[in-house]
Amino acid sequence: MTDSIEKRSVETILEAVQEVEKEAAGGAEALFMAAMLADSPLPYDFALSVEGTPHNPSLINPAAAFFAAAVTIDPLFTRGLIKIDVESQIFALHNDTRHALLDSMDEEQKAKWAGRAMYALNLVLPDAEPQNWNTVEWLLPHVYACRNLISELGVNTPAANRVLHQAGFSLYHQQRHAEAAELLDAALAVDVALKGRQHPDIVADLEGLGVVLWAAGDVARAEAAYATCLELQKELFTEDNAVTAPILNSLGVLRQAQGRFGEAEQLFKDCLRVLNAAHGEGHPAIASCLSNMALLYEAMNRPEDALRLAERSLEINRAFYGDVHADVAADLNTVALLQESLGNSKAAEQSFRDSLAIREQLFGKEHPETAQALCNLALLLDTVGQIEEAIRYYEQGLAAYETALGPDHPLMESALDNYILLLERTGKRPGSDALRARTEAKLREIVERAK
Repeated sequence: MTDSIEKRSVETILEAVQEVEKEAAGGAEALFMAAMLADSPLPYDFALSVEGTPHNPSLINPAAAFFAAAVTIDPLFTRGLIKIDVESQIFALHNDTRHALLDSMDEEQKAKWAGRAMYALNLVLPDAEPQNWNTVEWLLPHVYACRNLISELGVNTPAANRVLHQAGFSLYHQQRHAEAAELLDAALAVDVALKGRQHPDIVADLEGLGVVLWAAGDVARAEAAYATCLELQKELFTEDNAVTAPILNSLGVLRQAQGRFGEAEQLFKDCLRVLNAAHGEGHPAIASCLSNMALLYEAMNRPEDALRLAERSLEINRAFYGDVHADVAADLNTVALLQESLGNSKAAEQSFRDSLAIREQLFGKEHPETAQALCNLALLLDTVGQIEEAIRYYEQGLAAYETALGPDHPLMESALDNYILLLERTGKRPGSDALRARTEAKLREIVERAK
C-alpha cells in the first residue's frame, strides 16, 4: 500500500468525506477514527467496530462480514481516501486524507473521535497471550498512539485502559519489560482517573506493575509499587485479609534485595500469620513464604534457621504436590545449598541429585532449570574432589544453557567461570570443540580486562 495518488486540495478531500457520510455513515466513522491513530495499517474489522456494541460484526456473523466490509470500505477506496490490501484485509489512510481530517477538527471533536478510536482498537486487540503476539505487535503503533491521545486530549476510557493493559502484558511475555512497564504505568493512570484511587482494580494494577518492574530489574520502583499496593489493601480490606499475603511475600523479597533485612523478616512473619489463619499450616503459599524467608536467613548468616525453614517448605510442597513438581525441585536445590554451607556435603549431594532428577523428568535435558541443577551439582562435586564427574556435569549444564538461552546469556556466566577455574586448576581440557572455543574466548576476555 503506497501513497501514489495525485496531489489534492483539502477542500477536495473534505468534499469526498461528505459524500461518504451520505452514502455510508459507517465508512465516514471509520475514517475519522483511523485518523486519530498511527500512520499504520488497520484491519478491516476496525472499520466494522461500532461503539455501543459488545462484539465486532465479523464475530457475530462471519458470513455477513464480507458484505459489511464492502459497504464500509469500498466508498472510502473508490474516492481515494484510503489504500487497501484486499488479500490481507487491511486498510490505511492516505497521508493527505489524515492531515485534512485532523486539521478539520477542533479539540472537542478530536477528543470524541479519539474515544471512538480507542473503543474500536480495543475490539480488535487480542488478549495478552503469547500466541497472540504477532497481532499485538502489528497493532503496537496504534497502542502507542492511544497512549499519546490520553495524554494530549485527556481521554480516559475503559477501552483505553484495556488496550494499554493487554499490550503491556503482551510486551512482558516477550521479555520487553521496560516497554511493558511504561504502558502499565499509563493504564494505571487511566484507571485512577476513571475509578479513583480507592478501588480494588487499582490494587490489581499496582501488583501487575510491580511484577513487571521486578522482572525489569527495577527493584526500587517495584518495591514502591508493592508498598503502595499493600497500603491500599489495608485501607480497602479487612485486617489480615488473605489477599494481602502475596504482596507481603513479594515485598519481603524486594526489601531483602534492598538490604532492609529487618523489614523483610517482619513482612514474611506477617505473611505467615495471615496464611496460617486462612489456610492452616500445609498450604503451598506458606511453603513459598517459608522458602523466601529461608533465603533471607541465609543472607543474614543464620544458616541453621534457614535450613529449618527450607526443609519445612519442602515437606509442605511434597505433601501437596507429590515428589515430582517444580516447587519440590526448587526446594531441594535450596536445601542442598544450605546443607553444603553447613558442611554436610553428602546430604547436599543427594539433594542436588534429587532436584536434578525431577527437573530432567519435568523439563527435559535442555532447559534452563535443568542446566542450573547440573551446574550446581557440578560445583559441589568439584568441591569434594569428584573432578571427572564435575567436569561432565558442567559440560552438560553449559550445553543445556547454550541450547536453551543462547551462548551469551547472563545465566551462563557464573557456571562458565567455575568451569574454567576447575580446568585451570586440574590441567584438564574441555571435552568438546564448542566448549573449548567458549572457554578460550572467556579467558581472552579476562586477560583483556586485566590489561
